[in-house]
Amino acid sequence: MRLGLLRTSAVLVALGGAVGAGVRWAVLEVLPGGEQDARPATTTLVAVDDNLYIGLQEGLPWGLPWPVVLVNFIGCGLLGVLMRRAGARVRVGGTAGAGKRPGAADLAGAGDQAGRALLLVGTGFCGGLTTFSTFAVDAAELMRDARPGAAASYVVLSVALGFGAFLLGRGAGRGNRANR
Repeated sequence: MRLGLLRTSAVLVALGGAVGAGVRWAVLEVLPGGEQDARPATTTLVAVDDNLYIGLQEGLPWGLPWPVVLVNFIGCGLLGVLMRRAGARVRVGGTAGAGKRPGAADLAGAGDQAGRALLLVGTGFCGGLTTFSTFAVDAAELMRDARPGAAASYVVLSVALGFGAFLLGRGAGRGNRANR
């Protein structure tokens, strides 16, 4: 890969990542239950029926870190749209070789806007917006607080919603591409 191409790719990823991380920080600061929220948690049981109660922590179901779920859901959906829209030009196994994901040289080197958009928005912004590390810490804290059911729900829900958002985004991207 040429040095200039590497620098261009790195700048695109860094710019997108800075914006994505800033948006994530703002969401976690503003929404209740975000990682920056230092207020003590209060849990209230709400009856769903005679035998089923849901614990609401700071008004959020099950006391889960919903702002983290939200940024991961949005990031996965956006990445799905980007991957589908760029799919015709940047294929897995294209110039990257059979069975390999396209690298920076394949994306930026193609010289097209789809590759640059994937670096800026996909790798950069979505990578900065979504947060697997916060997801892992939150799940571990739920376990530490002797809430294995909430931890398991959080893990399953986060993975299912993230994967579902990616698939929905990919489907939405296909519809937009067909209309061009």
